[in-house]
Amino acid sequence: MEVLIDGYFDKLFSEMERSCLASRYKRRELVGYFSDVINSCAAAENLDKQDVCERIVMSALRYHNIAMMENGYVCMLGKFHNVLYVAAKLCYDWNLDNNEIVSRLLNDIFYCEKTFERILVGAIFGIRVTHFLSGWKSDFEDREENIQALVYFLHHATVGRLEYRCESSPMKRRFIDIPMESYGQALPLRVAIQHGAPDILLVMLRYGASVEPDNLAPSPLEMLLTRLNEYDLQPGQEEIVYPEPLLVCLRLILRTITTAFIKTPSHIADQSGVFSISLYEQYPALMERKLVPPERSGLSPPELRHLCRCRIRETLFENWALPHGIKTLQIPESLKNYLDLLCD
Repeated sequence: MEVLIDGYFDKLFSEMERSCLASRYKRRELVGYFSDVINSCAAAENLDKQDVCERIVMSALRYHNIAMMENGYVCMLGKFHNVLYVAAKLCYDWNLDNNEIVSRLLNDIFYCEKTFERILVGAIFGIRVTHFLSGWKSDFEDREENIQALVYFLHHATVGRLEYRCESSPMKRRFIDIPMESYGQALPLRVAIQHGAPDILLVMLRYGASVEPDNLAPSPLEMLLTRLNEYDLQPGQEEIVYPEPLLVCLRLILRTITTAFIKTPSHIADQSGVFSISLYEQYPALMERKLVPPERSGLSPPELRHLCRCRIRETLFENWALPHGIKTLQIPESLKNYLDLLCD
């Protein structure tokens, strides 16, 4: 069967134009076609559908790799590269559980693109906005399916312990912290915050997305506090009205840190030796409005339970066990939800 599928795959693609898979509907047609092949082969040969799906995905990876090798290990783009997203949709649709194959697919995407933004943008922005921002239409049906697909690939990247070296960082990064090329090299978590998308932010945080500052941008917490600090009392209002998505994003970020400190600008730090100040000193107005609890601002010590959560999650992250490892812990369900950032 393997030889037959490889030969059939090569013949099919040799008859296609180079740009044939640039359109989403063309990629979807091909996904539907291969899904019919999976059902037909499984029924005719009495094979497991997962096995047939694996073989087709492997043929797609083989086709992409041969095209690259023949071009001096440089991706030829067009149908030669977009076939990877046909494979990605098949993996998701058939819930392919072979981690080695899914990991190979992710590695090939990163080798050519140096980013995973085509998997991320649909989950963050939805399927319509992405076409205007990057010219790419997501292969998944709607934003909800994009989020589910992101969780699927995040899970496989975690199980496969995948790390990648990025030009913007000397350290290897995990899937969820790979910068988005078309968005100023911003990390996905920061893009989600800027867009005000708490649902996808929660997914990223559960998988251990970094909330630390870097050389290019302030910490996600400081981004949120700066935006919230810009709101003033409007005429006719008795109190300031903040956008609810920003407040939810703030609460989610606060679940991942012990005590909030604001990094001082480098020129001030060099002169004064003060590298950070407490949140309540930097944003006293936000403290007065009770947007941040005293246990996170530096006014009061953080709760022991919260300190335990942060430490346990850190250990799970180091062992590639976020968030799936939480389910294996011998603790009550309510504590599992607490560790998994699903409640305060």
